[in-house]
Amino acid sequence: MTDIERFTSAGTPPDQDAALLRCLLDMPGLLVVVTDSHGRIELFNRECERLTGYEAQQVIGRPMWEVAARPEHREALQNFVQNLSAGAFIEERTGLWVNRFGEPRQIHWRYGALADDRGRVRRIVAAGTPATAEPQLSHTADGQDDAPLRRLVDGLPVLAADLDRDYRIQFANLGCNDWFGLAPKAQVGKHIRDVIGRKAFAVLRPQFDQALAGRKAVYHGEVPYARGGVRFIHGTYAPRLDDHGDVTGLYILAMDLSRQHQFRKRLAAETRRGRTILANAIDGIITSDEAGTVLDFNPAAERLFGYHRSEVAGRNVSMLMPEPYQSRHEDYIRRYLETSRPHVIGVGREVTGRHKDGRNIELQLTIAEFLEDGQRRFVSFTQDIGDRKRAEREARELLARLAHSTRLSAVSELTAGLAHEVSQPLTAINAAAEAGLSLAEASEPSQATIKEALEQIHRQSQRANRVISQLHTFMRRDHPEALHPENIHAVIQNVLHLLCHELDETGVTVQLDLELTGCQCKVNKVQIEQVVFNLIRNAIDAMRETDGERRLRITTRRDRVGRACTIAVADTGPGITEADRDKLFDPFFTTKEQGLGQGLSICRSIVEAHGGRLTAANAPEEGATFLVELPLPAGQGDAQ
Repeated sequence: MTDIERFTSAGTPPDQDAALLRCLLDMPGLLVVVTDSHGRIELFNRECERLTGYEAQQVIGRPMWEVAARPEHREALQNFVQNLSAGAFIEERTGLWVNRFGEPRQIHWRYGALADDRGRVRRIVAAGTPATAEPQLSHTADGQDDAPLRRLVDGLPVLAADLDRDYRIQFANLGCNDWFGLAPKAQVGKHIRDVIGRKAFAVLRPQFDQALAGRKAVYHGEVPYARGGVRFIHGTYAPRLDDHGDVTGLYILAMDLSRQHQFRKRLAAETRRGRTILANAIDGIITSDEAGTVLDFNPAAERLFGYHRSEVAGRNVSMLMPEPYQSRHEDYIRRYLETSRPHVIGVGREVTGRHKDGRNIELQLTIAEFLEDGQRRFVSFTQDIGDRKRAEREARELLARLAHSTRLSAVSELTAGLAHEVSQPLTAINAAAEAGLSLAEASEPSQATIKEALEQIHRQSQRANRVISQLHTFMRRDHPEALHPENIHAVIQNVLHLLCHELDETGVTVQLDLELTGCQCKVNKVQIEQVVFNLIRNAIDAMRETDGERRLRITTRRDRVGRACTIAVADTGPGITEADRDKLFDPFFTTKEQGLGQGLSICRSIVEAHGGRLTAANAPEEGATFLVELPLPAGQGDAQ
């Protein structure tokens, strides 16, 4: 591997960049030496080998001043290199180089210091040309370009120019055409003000004058050019010296950073916008890495958890969780990283957090994932839902109390019917008891007759007990969240027993079509009984004034996918008017003179709380149909 190949491979540039670098380093007439920050040679190109007679491997690692400087000049060159290492950017000087045979050559050098991201100089690059054949950045008398260096400068993505002391252009590279649309050769001899415009000249003149005074100048900012508009540039302006060290003009090297500047401005604006959103967000936002270490903690999270950002930054996010989730958090993260199967990420869910004071917090949590510099990051959006959950619990309690009140109201209306239902078995019991007493007083009582009277008493007492038990169940105030598997058909039969007197009194015929015999749904039995009771009672009321057939049809069906049980209560009444259709389930809306307008509204709330749906529609022939859909538990979809 050649010295050039070794050096270019060290930084592993792209193939095309490496090829271009080798081409430049091998350019005839161009001396290139690269040293470390202490002046030790790292690269010595072929033109250096040709001019000095040294091979690159003979000088690599040696100080530059020991290789090619006269003894009396070595200290000056060493000091010059040290000044470059201290932070000088670009310097030019002309000096003698001595070959291995002791023969001096006058060389014009241009030195540049290469710094890392922290501003520390790592390398010094020196490019030189023999003074006897120095290619000036100008045109020769015959109008031909000085080939090697000019081709190099024209190939750079910068604007390069050479001005005399009167600010007149002696040379301009192709950047002049790229920036201003002007042919470089046509600008030679013109005042720089006529090319860049008066405003741009006024902005840059202090840098021009500093370079003409012998000091390098740098400008970093916007320039309002007359052609091409405003550009954000980084310009370097260095004095041009003759062999005696006198300033004869200045070199301009400017790079257009407008796109990068706009990108930085947009990035800064987006950063400010993101920080503003983060600081003022209502939700708590917590950023962590894949190990669970907290990276950021916004003000809303501080208010939510009671911790200051400094108290959680760098600690594991599990500190914000109560047990047992705190101990299991690392397992959750490891399982996700190994399987890539999300359980919380991208899916909002209700969780419990832990406040600094030790109390639990009810939260809505959503987690998003993103990559930052190839590292996985997680953002947790947390919202305090404690007030909402308390309101939901209070609403359920209120619904339960309101439903209980409607049941009591319904019982008051059923009093006459219930009294009749209970009086019948009591009358039968009394008659059977009297008959038994009479038989017992006879001289020869019949054992069979007495047994029959006692059996009648037993049957009728059980009947009375059932009526009272059903009434007690219906009047019970149950906990709104008490859900148990219940046989839906048993619920329907219990309600029909309660309303049998009203059905008989109004002449309503009950037709049952129960497809899902034995099917059980996980429900609150008292609440679902109330729903069925209200629907049947409404159907009876709707048919009271009907002259034709009064028929109540109750059916149960399974939906098409087998996930829900549907209870249909259909009557042969007048149906639902168009005016009432949209308001039917609204609170306080009623078509009854003495109604409160709460029955159907409460029924819908109860059904929806069970994860179901309550709807109403007119039947194709006559009357109205109310549909109650309740979800079937797993494994019950096929129950018959």
